[in-house]
Amino acid sequence: MSQTHKHDMMLAVLVAAFMGVLLLLLWPQLRPSPPPPPIDDAWARIQAADRIVVGTAADYPPFASYDDNFALTGFDIALMHEIGQKLGVQVEFKDIAFDGLGSALALNQVDAAISAISVTLARDQAMDFSNVYFHGEDAVLARQESSLTVNALSDLSPYRVGVQEATIYQNVVQRQLVATGTMLPQNLFVYKQADTAVAALSAGDIDLVLLDLQPAQVAVNLNGLKIVGQGFVPQAMAVAVKNGEWALQARLNEALAALQHEGRTAQLVLDYMDILPAQPLPLPTAVAAATPIPAAPTPSCIPGMKFVVHLNLDDDNMQNPPAMLPGAPFQKGWRVQNTGTCAWSTGDYLLYVDGNTPMARMGGQAVYIQRPVQPGETYDIWVNLVSPLMPGLYQGIWVMHHSQGGQFGDRIWVGIEASPLPTVTPRPTQTPAPNIQFMVDRAPINAGDCVTFSWDVIEATAVYVYAAGQNWQQNQVPPQGSRRECPPLTTYYELRTLGPDGAQAIREIFVPVIPVPGAPVIEQFTLYPPDEIFAGQCLNISWEVWGSVSSVTILRDNIAIYPHTAVRGFVIDCPPASGTMAYSLVANGPDGTGRQQQTVKVMLPAAPPPPPTATPAVIPPAIQAFNVYPSQVEQAACVAVSWRVSGQAALIQVKRDGMVVLDNARYSGTVDDCLTNSGTIIYRIEASNQAGGFAFQETAVQVLPVP
Repeated sequence: MSQTHKHDMMLAVLVAAFMGVLLLLLWPQLRPSPPPPPIDDAWARIQAADRIVVGTAADYPPFASYDDNFALTGFDIALMHEIGQKLGVQVEFKDIAFDGLGSALALNQVDAAISAISVTLARDQAMDFSNVYFHGEDAVLARQESSLTVNALSDLSPYRVGVQEATIYQNVVQRQLVATGTMLPQNLFVYKQADTAVAALSAGDIDLVLLDLQPAQVAVNLNGLKIVGQGFVPQAMAVAVKNGEWALQARLNEALAALQHEGRTAQLVLDYMDILPAQPLPLPTAVAAATPIPAAPTPSCIPGMKFVVHLNLDDDNMQNPPAMLPGAPFQKGWRVQNTGTCAWSTGDYLLYVDGNTPMARMGGQAVYIQRPVQPGETYDIWVNLVSPLMPGLYQGIWVMHHSQGGQFGDRIWVGIEASPLPTVTPRPTQTPAPNIQFMVDRAPINAGDCVTFSWDVIEATAVYVYAAGQNWQQNQVPPQGSRRECPPLTTYYELRTLGPDGAQAIREIFVPVIPVPGAPVIEQFTLYPPDEIFAGQCLNISWEVWGSVSSVTILRDNIAIYPHTAVRGFVIDCPPASGTMAYSLVANGPDGTGRQQQTVKVMLPAAPPPPPTATPAVIPPAIQAFNVYPSQVEQAACVAVSWRVSGQAALIQVKRDGMVVLDNARYSGTVDDCLTNSGTIIYRIEASNQAGGFAFQETAVQVLPVP
């Protein structure tokens, strides 16, 4: 090769190298600029407003619910307030249907959402999440000798399962198993504390306990129990924000990390869930990476609903609920706005979903939208209700539902106070006749106390002592005797005699019962079969207690047969002898005592007793007593409505002329009803359950016009 060719080649190499270096240096200026990231103005908006609006579904204790004073409470509520302090802004909550939280974020109705939201891949397509602030996992405990293995939540259904009251586990079992008919209601035992449930498991009162993994591991070490299943209720919870709001997401993560370092998150877990971690909780973590899944199809529109104003009966956030006479019909109206991008159709409807007591539905039925409502348009909606006969504060919560299923929008409510009736002058206790004496040792009494009735009757062929509403034929007593009664509510008691000529005489005693504020409320205490059984037969006992409870005890003839039992449960007891047995349920609390008593006659059969029969899967409801007394009154006078239902009833209603005046009533009770219209009034009680069981009874009252 000539020198000239070598020179040309070296020159070409040098030029190429120079051009490459030059191109490398100039590339940042020559390459196309990437598109700027989307603008995230959420955090700036929150700072300017000095508040963060947070959506929550306040129907899921212990994460978010309302307390007895109608204020939001729970682990998520407390955690979000702590986050707000770290961010330096006020926290404002909006109670929104859980299904509609994602829509509320997309529509900018809220800045963030916290409501025990577990992070899933599907949800991650629709919204962004903070780092996970709570990791939870469940475990199922059984006795060491048990051969049970739990592979799925549905495997719990055939067994007696204990859970702690107001925990996610009570909610999960109630909603996924009991409410769907997979598990019988009597198989769910609810205990005030997790350790009480564990003790009941060790004693053989129940078969399994569903609880958090950490206390389950402690119970295994201390009680000789074993874990037979876990991981059915996994929880990896985070705060949700709108897609692309990275600045807000970063601020939330900083606040969560600080709270975790300071131990505040662990303290809140202990305060609200009664979980003491066996080791320090992990720092809030980002959602674990996972194999991408195809994005869900973008919905054609987003449903939304915002509460605008009360059209009547404004309760001032339950600080000043309007007073209503018990049993009075009324209408409640709200103005709401379609804040979504979908028009509402005539298939969408407003439905009662929750309340501070079961009676808060007040007879309300679903109300359908009467015309299409376009996005941005307001709409007035009304529901027909009846004030409960039982005096007290009531808050009923209503939510919009899609025609295709699912809820959306703000949860709205009606709040009233059913005022106590004017003091009704009790019918005077009759002067004892020489041949009939009927007395009580004291009256009035406080709720939870007992009284003793005594009687002495001469020249009668039969004597009966009973509470108003009970079947008098099933309450025959000796001519002379006494009986201890523990009336839970103000009650009339009667003594009825039958003379040799068939004539009847009745003596009455009125026992006012003064409620004790804060005392436990016994919602249900039933014996089945009620009233009478043969020796050798057994009783099904079911009960449920509400409120602030320290202990629950079941007694037979004043002997505790189930001490420190569940606040909700079911047991079978076989009386050891014949005679009249008094079963009592006593619920003690820091503010008082709740007490109910039922009696059953154990009779010696003339023939060998029938062979034991299997307990029916669902005990049908039965009306044991229904009475309206007196049966004839003048206008503006009051009657006492008394009832007692046995079996298993999902819904008990008291109606007056076809109108519900007491919705979701308790299994037994006595209420007064004052009548203003003359004529014949028909009272009716109905009891039903999910298995198709139904029972009813009617009675009439004649209301005379005032002269």
